[in-house]
Amino acid sequence: MTKPQQVLILEPNSELSFKGPFTEYVNANLTLSNPSQKDVYFKVKTTAPKFYCVRPNSGVIKANDKAQINVMLQPVESPETLESERSRHKFMIQTAFATTDEQPSVEQFWKTVDSSLIMDSKLRVVFHRPFGFGDEINRDETDTSGAFGTSYNKTGESKYEQPIQTAKSMEPKPNDLQLALQRETELRIMYQDEKLNLEKENYALIDKLEKMTHSAAAGSIHQDNVQLIHAILFAILALLVGLIVGKLL
Repeated sequence: MTKPQQVLILEPNSELSFKGPFTEYVNANLTLSNPSQKDVYFKVKTTAPKFYCVRPNSGVIKANDKAQINVMLQPVESPETLESERSRHKFMIQTAFATTDEQPSVEQFWKTVDSSLIMDSKLRVVFHRPFGFGDEINRDETDTSGAFGTSYNKTGESKYEQPIQTAKSMEPKPNDLQLALQRETELRIMYQDEKLNLEKENYALIDKLEKMTHSAAAGSIHQDNVQLIHAILFAILALLVGLIVGKLL
């Protein structure tokens, strides 16, 4: 039986591109447009679910509406990791028309839908190195349209799986949090030490000027000038302390 043609319009329609550096999260956007007069269920699957976070990875697109899909490539330790995986990273977008007026949940729909009604489209993945690090690292020039046929394992099940949708995997790792907390603590200690040193220096300066003032009391310096000097020194001290406290907050 001939498979029904994909009703949704995909943008991009052949490949998802990710531009490094790949030691950080890298995003790609996929737009699914429904030009028909019926609601369409969809789900996004991939051959490498551990590498990607997709939001949303399933849902319903109303008639003449569209959905914006965010595909996030998770960080890898080195580009060589992606190089070794390059031939395996592909995405499949499966769709099917809503079959009843009372729409079931997305999960229930995909459990009961007739497989002969399912439409699908496949996208290759291309990784672009940052400027100065070479060209794309996984465009296979020998690929043909046949290379995008659905692959199956020995049990007959599709090798495509749904990538994760939640942001849980995007949370910082415990080690990262510990390092950040340690760094913040070190900075606070450093600023506190700097504050104490500045206070000591200013008090020493005040003491020195007071001695100079007393020694010159018999000269041309009057008491009003002495008080003015004190006020200026204390203002400078307050300003420095304020700057230090501002850094700590």
